[in-house]
Amino acid sequence: MACSRRNRRNHPYGGQKSVIGKEERRDSNRVSVYSGRHVLRNRLLVNFLVLSVVIGAPAFAQTNPAEVGHDYFTADQDGVRDYLRVMTVAHINTIPNWIKQGLISNAVADIRYSLDRFPNHPQALQLLPLVARLANNQALARTYFEKAVTQFPQYALTQAQYGLFLVSIGNLDDGIGRLNRSIEMDPKLAAGHAGLAHAYVKKGDIAKAREATDKARELGFTGRLPPGL
Repeated sequence: MACSRRNRRNHPYGGQKSVIGKEERRDSNRVSVYSGRHVLRNRLLVNFLVLSVVIGAPAFAQTNPAEVGHDYFTADQDGVRDYLRVMTVAHINTIPNWIKQGLISNAVADIRYSLDRFPNHPQALQLLPLVARLANNQALARTYFEKAVTQFPQYALTQAQYGLFLVSIGNLDDGIGRLNRSIEMDPKLAAGHAGLAHAYVKKGDIAKAREATDKARELGFTGRLPPGL
């Protein structure tokens, strides 16, 4: 037995058998870990791609304002309703908090992201003038309003929102023109009449301002109207 043990010790591989076995097992474990991580990475990538398809391929859309975006008002018919919902939560509902925290660059980034994809999104367009003013970049607002009414000129609300912005920066004639166009398209658009009331007060035409104020009230407008009218 002693001779047998000596022979094993003197054998060229006998004394290192356990060491070699440990190294082989260690290498095998490394390969298993690498393979597991590789599979997990691929699985995550596939899941991300599937999610993007489910919520709408526009997740990969360009952010160039010149690109044609989706129509907010036909999102259901166009099959992008879920993407619109996700985008609104992630990139529009966030903007008031960015403003509150003084993170204006974040607000600008989110307004750009949203309006690149849905140029006539009413909530985004409502926030646009405020974000542009805080960023000291009125050209930002004008560019995106122009994009909205150029790509989707058929909506009275979008025309009215652009008109209100123009009035707010002192471009009264163009603003009144947009607001009049909005109520021609939809005579029952109370916000269009209310916007005209404010515009005509700024222009000094009190008679037309009173007429627009009365019409806005008649249509149930409950927002701010020119005082004393």
